[in-house]
Amino acid sequence: MKIILNPKYEHLRNYLKDLEVHFEREGKEIFRDRNVLRTLEVEGLTLCVKKYALPSLRARIAQRIYKSSKGKKAYFRPLELRERGFDSPEPVAFVRYPKGLLKSDTYFACLYSPYRYNLLDALTLPYDERCEVIRRFAAFAARLHEQGFLHRDFSSGNVLFDQVDGRYRFSLIDTNSMRIGRPVSVEKGCANLLGLSGDDEFFTLLAKARGVPVERCIEIMKQSDAEH
Repeated sequence: MKIILNPKYEHLRNYLKDLEVHFEREGKEIFRDRNVLRTLEVEGLTLCVKKYALPSLRARIAQRIYKSSKGKKAYFRPLELRERGFDSPEPVAFVRYPKGLLKSDTYFACLYSPYRYNLLDALTLPYDERCEVIRRFAAFAARLHEQGFLHRDFSSGNVLFDQVDGRYRFSLIDTNSMRIGRPVSVEKGCANLLGLSGDDEFFTLLAKARGVPVERCIEIMKQSDAEH
């Protein structure tokens, strides 16, 4: 077994060493496709735990030689975001149980986010409130790109939000594929927004709030969509 544990949660080490057992016997399933998400309660904390599906043989060989696993990236990416002032659920642990030469069960645990909504919910809000959420999110996305973060799975479901102290706050999840480097150009930033869900009004408001000519931003998104 291999465990990378946030020092803040050292008191959970014994529990997390047996995470695969707790995952199968406790908690509540909240999502399932290839991966499975469950919430677990331990010592007054609610953990969100993801069990990763077994990667392809090619991916497993690559991970063994030179690439980090998704679970390990899922642990470190939120730490980098949080260090730069962006919200992402606090990582608790990465745990891997070898099951042979090229097989293992991999888990990532973080604190369960208290934010009640994702960006899809913004589309159902009253007009003025919806516009305010979009404006705040556009400022958040611009700052994210300026700081060199490019979320490669920038879907509406991966952007959580809520009102905190009277202001809208945003939190990013599923950040294991995020790239970190030089500031993201406006062109790449607009293309990055293509993964979000919304109508023409949504993207028009987003482009305006982003400070980009609406026609240019929509043109970039259409071009990017055609290329994919």
